[in-house]
Amino acid sequence: MSELALVGLRPDALVSKRRAYSRDLQGRYVSAEKSFAWLLKYPLVSDWIDAYTSEETREKKLYQLEKIIHAGGFDEPSELLRLSERDLKLLTRRVANWYLQKGKGVWAKQIIITMKGFMEANDKKLEFKRAERIRSPVRKKVINEYIPNKMDVFRMADNAGSIRNRTVLLCLFQAGVRVSCLCNWTFGLVQNQLYPEIKVPIRVKVTPAMDTKLNLYGLSYYVTGLQREAAESLRDYLDMRMRGGWIAQSSDPIFITERTGGPVARLRREGVWLIVKNVARRSGIKPESIWVHCFRKSFRKVLNATPQIDEDTKEALMGHKLPGARGNYFDFHDEDEVMMKYMRANFSRNTLVADSDTGADLASHKH
Repeated sequence: MSELALVGLRPDALVSKRRAYSRDLQGRYVSAEKSFAWLLKYPLVSDWIDAYTSEETREKKLYQLEKIIHAGGFDEPSELLRLSERDLKLLTRRVANWYLQKGKGVWAKQIIITMKGFMEANDKKLEFKRAERIRSPVRKKVINEYIPNKMDVFRMADNAGSIRNRTVLLCLFQAGVRVSCLCNWTFGLVQNQLYPEIKVPIRVKVTPAMDTKLNLYGLSYYVTGLQREAAESLRDYLDMRMRGGWIAQSSDPIFITERTGGPVARLRREGVWLIVKNVARRSGIKPESIWVHCFRKSFRKVLNATPQIDEDTKEALMGHKLPGARGNYFDFHDEDEVMMKYMRANFSRNTLVADSDTGADLASHKH
């Protein structure tokens, strides 16, 4: 395989472009095919990207690879493999530095990581000497982070602007899941607990397919829940979608984009981020001080304020792996006990949850 010579960087290829939309037969906006879809016809790309299980990670890395290819003035990914080691490192550093100069230090580092992974998957090394490494400014610790309390969350829910947005906020708060997990919820996850009648607590079984971080912890799943307000809001939201013509299937995403609609237009992390920022602004909270992960911290604050819940169960409800012997002796599979303890936490707007260990409580939480 003959080597190619690197000519120069094409900065115009790195500028983000607006996503194209078209309308379907119902007049709804439908997103066009992803710009990087053409890369998947190359086995050297598809074999590499198949090693990543998270859809969002896959899309991000494909997007970055496409940017590098176009920034180098190339037409296909195999041309990267034909570059000399010097030119390959030079191209990668130029692209990373371009993002760094735009104040996107995280993207600069991810470009390096993506290229290393792609080259390694195709039996080539991409190693940088100490003097060649990208040095991004140290990120300042955020000191104005605002963790909403319970009443803040319900005030934001009241100002959400739509049933979907209200439901998203309440589910983030009462389940404490990561945003990527929430976006991956499907109708089958809650179908039998919402219909024909609501069964509280709604039991949310989080698997690695929903939250890829569980793979890092070595957890096959964990269980969290939803209390009355989130459950009722979720039922109202799903009923509204059904009245609009949605024929619910178990594999359909629960949360969809209101702009595009349809059963396959899954709400994405960026969409949830915008919901939180916009609703915070309407609720008198500085948008720059709050983001999606703050709701997971609010969930933990409520757990911490509940002395009747032991520390191991608190960690389990967060989806954390317990260390050492604590993990060996904690029974993750006793979902009834975990849900009983979860119900002791007061996630409700006004009502207090009674503390009880009776068998009747356990039975009432079985589905």
